[in-house]
Amino acid sequence: MGFTASYRSTRPVTSTEKAAIQLAARDAIQGRTWLGCEPVHFVSDEDGYLFGFSKPNFVPHPDDVAAAEQEKLPNGTTRDMIDILCQLSRDHAVDWEISHDFSDGPIGHIKSGTCDEEVLAQIEIFSELPDILGEFGID
Repeated sequence: MGFTASYRSTRPVTSTEKAAIQLAARDAIQGRTWLGCEPVHFVSDEDGYLFGFSKPNFVPHPDDVAAAEQEKLPNGTTRDMIDILCQLSRDHAVDWEISHDFSDGPIGHIKSGTCDEEVLAQIEIFSELPDILGEFGID
């Protein structure tokens, strides 16, 4: 079963804004292995909104874990994804609507660089899921 967290700008962005946000996102994701979650990345939909999605990796393959350990970089998590979206919101005056595969619409927003408590609560659960699975012997 897959799971994807998604984020969408709350307003259309200009082509100049889009380029600046995408460049800033590429810079922000550097320095992490992103073993725990796919990094922030964006596509544009047909009406000019920026849209992106990241899949948490709840049970990474042992070979991927070993390769990540060799890099000696911190792991990118769902919380890091949210932190990057908050920074992009602050730096580029763009707010985000946050959803996931099991939500019926948005679970909340990032506005002016601040994330809603409900989003944080649900994202924290996703960040802790690998440890919870490990406690039950699920690899």
